[in-house]
Amino acid sequence: MAFLFVLCACARRPSEYVVHRVRGTIAVDGVLAEPDWDRAEKAGPFVRSLDGKPCTAATEARLLWDDVNLYVAFLSEDPNVAGAFFNDDEKLYTSNVVEIFLNPSGDAARGYDEIEVAPTNALFDASFVGGPRQGMDLSWSSHARHAVRVDGTLNDPRDADRGWTVELAIPFSSLTGMPRPRPSAGDRWKFNLYRLRQGPGQPGEGQAYSPPMRGDFHALDRFATMRFDD
Repeated sequence: MAFLFVLCACARRPSEYVVHRVRGTIAVDGVLAEPDWDRAEKAGPFVRSLDGKPCTAATEARLLWDDVNLYVAFLSEDPNVAGAFFNDDEKLYTSNVVEIFLNPSGDAARGYDEIEVAPTNALFDASFVGGPRQGMDLSWSSHARHAVRVDGTLNDPRDADRGWTVELAIPFSSLTGMPRPRPSAGDRWKFNLYRLRQGPGQPGEGQAYSPPMRGDFHALDRFATMRFDD
């Protein structure tokens, strides 16, 4: 899939994102070959998290769902795809990473989750209960299936890369603060999507679907809304 986006500068939060139900089967392999991904709404391009201005490299996400999973894909442009961590639950947030925050109830006190994936396919996840950054549980597991496809060569600055794609299947049964075991069409959740470009050879840039306009990705008051649809 080509990494081609049109950038725009806008600090206004995105309108409601519609998550379409999967009609076929999603193979979590980092290759968005299924027709369902073509049907999915495009979340993005992301903007700079601090000021809502255009980013140095484009990022877009797409979401789908079925009775078991929320499916998430990130498409990230990058001329030099690099990752510093290869093991799950390392400090991925100090290097290059994409992230999704999920708050199913819309109430931070009832809990929300953070899930990150690096270009190396390492995963970090944590849950929070009681409010933003409160009650962090690093032992929590999303049980997400995940895969990364690099369009280029990982950790080799000698060639020019095009980017990297992340694909996730996140079980609803694992999520914190779920109002019911699974969503129904018409349900609305709060969520946000992020990307960090940092580390050697990177610009030190935070990106967001809905920019928090401050240096904190846990800004739940700036989260966007997703609506589940058939």
